[in-house]
Amino acid sequence: MEENMMKTVKEIVKRERQKRRRRVGIMIVLIALCATAIFFGTKAYHNYKEEEFFKSVKEKEIKVTPKSITHKQTDIFTQSYQKETDDQLKALKKGKNYTFNKPLIVWNAYGTYTTSLYYYAKNDRASYAVCTVEASEAGASPYKRTLKSVSGKKYVTTHEYQIKGLVPGAKNKITMQFFNEDGRAVGKTHFYVTAPKDDVIPAILKKNTGTSKAKMSDGLFCLFGHDKADVSNIYLYDDNGVSRGRMPLNKYRTDRFLFIKGQLVYSYDYNKIAFTNCIGKVTRTIDIGNYQFHHDFRYDKKHDKIICLVNNLDKDTIEDTIVQVDVKTGKTSMLFDCEKILPLMRKLAIQRKGGRNTYGGTELDWIHINSFDFLDDGNSLVLSSREQSSILKIKNIYTKPELDYVIHRGTIYNGTDIAKYQLKREGDFVANAGQHMITVEYDDSLPEGQYYLYMFNNNYGKATSIPTFDWSMYPNVGNFKSGTSYYSKFLVDEKTRTYKLAQQFSLPYSAIVSSVQHLGGNIPFSSGMSKIFGEYDKDGKLIKSFEYEADKLAEGIDILTMLVDSKLCTTRSDARRMVQQGGVSVNGKKVDAIDATFGKADFDDKDRILLKKGKKKFCQIKEK
Repeated sequence: MEENMMKTVKEIVKRERQKRRRRVGIMIVLIALCATAIFFGTKAYHNYKEEEFFKSVKEKEIKVTPKSITHKQTDIFTQSYQKETDDQLKALKKGKNYTFNKPLIVWNAYGTYTTSLYYYAKNDRASYAVCTVEASEAGASPYKRTLKSVSGKKYVTTHEYQIKGLVPGAKNKITMQFFNEDGRAVGKTHFYVTAPKDDVIPAILKKNTGTSKAKMSDGLFCLFGHDKADVSNIYLYDDNGVSRGRMPLNKYRTDRFLFIKGQLVYSYDYNKIAFTNCIGKVTRTIDIGNYQFHHDFRYDKKHDKIICLVNNLDKDTIEDTIVQVDVKTGKTSMLFDCEKILPLMRKLAIQRKGGRNTYGGTELDWIHINSFDFLDDGNSLVLSSREQSSILKIKNIYTKPELDYVIHRGTIYNGTDIAKYQLKREGDFVANAGQHMITVEYDDSLPEGQYYLYMFNNNYGKATSIPTFDWSMYPNVGNFKSGTSYYSKFLVDEKTRTYKLAQQFSLPYSAIVSSVQHLGGNIPFSSGMSKIFGEYDKDGKLIKSFEYEADKLAEGIDILTMLVDSKLCTTRSDARRMVQQGGVSVNGKKVDAIDATFGKADFDDKDRILLKKGKKKFCQIKEK
C-alpha cells in the first residue's frame, strides 16, 4: 500500500510540474506575443509617423540674407586671413539654432571663390545634401552637385558646405535637398540671392553649336587665365558659356587643378601651392623656394608627391627642370634636370642675338617642357617639348633618370646619340609640332606594351634656339598668326618601338597656350590664341564652343607690359630697371614691385590710369 501511495504522490507531483511548465510556457508565449505585438505595433506606428513625415516634406521657399565677413588681412592665402573667417563664423554660430529652414548663409567666407556661399545648418536626421544653382534669366544652365561634408562622411547631421557656381550680377535660385540612407528626402528648401556684379570676368561674346548630338559633360569650364602674363584669376563658365564666378590668385598659376586626399590643390603664385577643403578654406600652403612654376604639375599618388615643371632661378636656362614636392613634409627637392639627360641638345642650342624668352629675360629656353604625364609603371613619365617638337619618355625618374624614347618627325637629332632612341613612325599623318597637354591613356583591350598618347597638336613651326630645324618635313605647319591645329592621338608600341596615328581632327588654331582632355566620353578643349573653348564628342564632332575677349585691363596687366606697350620703355629689361630704380609711378604712387599689376579698379574718376616714367615722361591709359 505504501508503495502504491508513493507512486500516486509522485504522479500527482509530476502532473503538477507539467501543469506549471505548461502555464509558464503559455505565459512566456503570451509575453513574447505581447512583446512582438508591442514591437511591431511600435514599428508600425514609427513607420506610419515616418511615412507621414516624408509625405509632409515638401519643398519650401525660405528667406535668407547672406552675411559678410570682414578682414584686416588682404591676402586670402594666409592663415591669419583664414583665422579671421573662422573666428567670425564661430561668433555667428554662438547661441544660434541654424536649421534647414533658417540656415546660416555667408558670402564667399574664405575668399577662394567670388560667387560662392558658405552654408551651415543642423538637423537631427542624418542625411546628405544635393544643391542646384539656377539663374535662368541670365541664360545659365542648372548646376547640380552632391555636396561633400567637412567630416568626409556621407550622412551627417551638421551640414557645412561651400555652394559654388552662382552667376555674378544675376538673381540665383539655390535649391537644397537632403536625403537619408533610404534615399528619402528629409528636407527640401530653396531661396533666392543676387550675386554681386564682377566686371573683372571677361564676357562670352559668341556661342557656336556644332553638329554633334552628344550632351555636354557635367560641370564647369575652368580657364586658367587667358594668357601667360601675371593673370590673377581662374575663370569659371557653364556649358551655356555663362560666367559662374572666379577664383582669385595672387599672381601666377599652373594649368591644372589637383585633387589630393579630398582637397582641391592649385598654385596661387609663382612658387606657392594652396590646399583648400570642401568649404573653400585654405588649410595649407607650400612654398617651393627658389623655383618658379610654369605650365604644369601633377600628383603622384603612389609616392605621395607633387611633380612640378619649374624654372630653376639659379640657372641660365628656363623650362627644363622638374622637382618633387613631398606632400607630407612640404619639402621640395630636385627630381631631374633635362640638361643632364640631353646634354648635347643643350650644348647645340643658341640664344639668337637680341633674343628674349617668354618672361622677357635672356635665359635660354632650349627645350621648353610644357606638359607631362605618368606611365603606369610608377617610375616613368612622358614630357612634351615645344621647342624641339618632341615627346620624350624618361624612365627611372626616382632612381636614375634616363631617356627611354623620343617621338619626333624632324632631323634635329640626326648625328647625335639621341637618334637611336627615336620611335619609328608608321603611316603618313600630321606630325606633332609645338604640341601641348600630352596625356597617357591606357586601354585594357590593347596588348601589353601598348598605350595611347593624345595632345593638343598646335602644328606650330618655330624653334628659336635651333636654327638648323628643318621644317620641310612638316607640310602646312603654321606660323605664329595662322595655321591649323589638331587633336592628335598616337598609339605607342614599346615592344616594336613604333607609333602610329589612332585619331586626328582639326581644332581652332593656336600657336601656344592650349589644351585638350578626355572627360566622360567627350573632349573638352581650349585654344588660347583663337580665344575659343568648348567640347567635341568622341568622334571629333563639335558639340558647342565659346568665344571670349581677353581684355588686358579687365584681367590686370603687369607694370612691365604697360611700360613697353605705352612706349615709355623700349624693352622689358629697360622697364624692369626703371621700376627697380624707383622711377615709375601709377596715379602718383611709386611702383616698387616689377610684378605689380593694374586693372579697371585702378582707373581714377576721369576713367584713366596715369603712368609716369621719371619726371617728364608720362602716358594716360583710358578705358575704351
